[in-house]
Amino acid sequence: MSARERLGLYVPIEPYRQQHLKVDDKHEIFFEECGNPRGKPVVIVHGGPG
Repeated sequence: MSARERLGLYVPIEPYRQQHLKVDDKHEIFFEECGNPRGKPVVIVHGGPG
């Protein structure tokens, strides 16, 4: 299945909230909230320092 065909499997979503959470003087975490605000929460973490 091509990348173009796979795109049709999911409905495009836009975040309803984007924010930076300050964790100390040098670092902050960016997060987005997408989907149904009344739905069950799911946390996906990727990446890391560096």
